[in-house]
Amino acid sequence: MNGEYLTKLRDEMIAAWFSSLKVGDKVYNYSDDRPDKGMVRKLREGVIKEIHDNGRYNRFVIVDNLTTGRQNKWGDYALVMPPEIEAVSDKLTQLYAVNEADLLQKPERTEPTIDEKAAQADYERLLESAKELLKNDDVQQGRCSGIYGAFNKKTGECIYIGKSRSSISTRWREHARFWKKLRPIHRQPLLTQYLHFFSDQIEWKVLLPVESDINNDLLEYCERRLFEKHHPIANSIIPNGTFYGRSVMEAEGDSVSVSEWNPDMVTVKIHKGEFNGFSDGKAHFR
Repeated sequence: MNGEYLTKLRDEMIAAWFSSLKVGDKVYNYSDDRPDKGMVRKLREGVIKEIHDNGRYNRFVIVDNLTTGRQNKWGDYALVMPPEIEAVSDKLTQLYAVNEADLLQKPERTEPTIDEKAAQADYERLLESAKELLKNDDVQQGRCSGIYGAFNKKTGECIYIGKSRSSISTRWREHARFWKKLRPIHRQPLLTQYLHFFSDQIEWKVLLPVESDINNDLLEYCERRLFEKHHPIANSIIPNGTFYGRSVMEAEGDSVSVSEWNPDMVTVKIHKGEFNGFSDGKAHFR
């Protein structure tokens, strides 16, 4: 089973299960307590008082928490689900863990692996080819490999630039799956926060569709060029292709500060779990 099929199956099962819940039902969730600064998972029990089903990314219940005596809001993703749903979710987690492990394997630092002039020429050729490819509906919907971006629907401001050597649409769903739990995808915690607070104002676009067998160094070079063109504000991890087609992480090896390679980055201020403005004081979303 591939990730796309499992994701669709899991989402359909969760939707059907959540629709079956009724006021008065007992539900459970896990909370992370920190006695003596050690993480301890604790199962809590609650009785449903209200049910709110506002679509895939906004389903939750209000419960009387029988464990703490308080009233809580529990999102659908935080509830303990039936074993058959958990089994599908576990398969997805294992599948993405394997894929991410492959992506995150760091190659040994080498001398420059690409010819700058040749790479620039190839990049311009790919941009020209993309004009025709982007007229295809499947390509626009991310059913291709390549480089993509997240943009503010109203202003067009670039939020994030990323790439995928497999299906871009699958990567978009992967981003959505992680932001629901405020878990960073590919070590991008800032992007996760943007998606958590402003998902309805963000749209994904394919910027450069390419063949899946494209040379990886060239793909990384193209990503860097598009990064420099669009100035994304939520990329907090240095993109591949910045130095000789290889990744250089902040505080690893020859350290490079975020402010040096992405002066446009804008962090999100959070107070008591709620959005509390941006680090530059500007209103990027309304």
